[in-house]
Amino acid sequence: MKKILLTSIFCSSIIFAASDSSKTYDYEITPFVSGILTDSKVNLDDDSYINGGISVGKNFSDLFIDQVEIAYMRSANVAYNNSSENGNTNINRAFLNAVKKFELTDRLSAYGLAGIGYQDVTQELGNFQDSALFNYGVGLRYDIPYYGIAIKGDIRHLIATKENQNDLMYTLGLGMPLGKTYKDDVISAKVPKIEEKKIYQEEITKAPIVIDNDDDKDGVKNNFDKCPNTSPGVKVNKDGCVETINLNINFDNNSAEIKPIYKEKLLQFSNLMKQNKTMTALIEAHTDSKGSDEYNQNLSDRRAISVVNELKSFGIEYTRLKAIGYGETQPIATNDTEEGKAKNRRVTALINQ
Repeated sequence: MKKILLTSIFCSSIIFAASDSSKTYDYEITPFVSGILTDSKVNLDDDSYINGGISVGKNFSDLFIDQVEIAYMRSANVAYNNSSENGNTNINRAFLNAVKKFELTDRLSAYGLAGIGYQDVTQELGNFQDSALFNYGVGLRYDIPYYGIAIKGDIRHLIATKENQNDLMYTLGLGMPLGKTYKDDVISAKVPKIEEKKIYQEEITKAPIVIDNDDDKDGVKNNFDKCPNTSPGVKVNKDGCVETINLNINFDNNSAEIKPIYKEKLLQFSNLMKQNKTMTALIEAHTDSKGSDEYNQNLSDRRAISVVNELKSFGIEYTRLKAIGYGETQPIATNDTEEGKAKNRRVTALINQ
């Protein structure tokens, strides 16, 4: 039974593994193993036994809790005292838990959980009965860079309402992301040089059809206009926006966490937007070249989202902000030095009125 449980969990890990960062997803699936130190009055031959299980969590960004999870686990075959007379049993448990995370670093988080559940004892005996459950506990999770998975471990107190049974459970699992959270907030990055070449080829093959109109009459063609709805008569830059503001936000390597020293600058920027109610902003984020293209694209998305969320917390409306990540495609300094890499890990804002 133990081999079957462990094999199932390993296979689930392979099937559901994803390369996305575990901080930018809608759902999380976690295969896990656990041990239980059980209440001695349930009369088991061994007061500790192994379990295998799987949980599916729905993540939230705008609620007090960070996740709601549904979990199922099944024990290995366990024997009662005098098993030749009383036999063996398995225990199936299901839980519905609320989870609250507390970030310690960009990768390491503590979390607390609490919820309800039910245990099904396949062969009830004495005080060991089917019962409703309560459980609560604390744990730690570490999000592994580049691989999109998180190592999770926690300790929980299980309370069965029948016979007031008390168990201690400890778990170890792999959390894997499913579905990004920022479908509407993040615009897929396009490298301007590639887009320009594509348009030029289309103009040659399809001439004389004109596809590079300037709908907002600001002098920047639609294909290259990052602020396509500029007010008439407003002076714009080469991107078709009113102004480019360097927020001067630099990030640590592999990090999307905004340091406290930048909070005042973001507050000033949010005050500027509050004073100009028609102003919208396109937040652009960049990385250095360390890591894969895919990882850096995802990391830049996370950095842009971090800034957007910070501005939202200062009272800027959701509809006035957009985020875009360019990954490592637009460096402003060499990636051959640590100083240059630090400059490339940046965020800028394009203003539109």
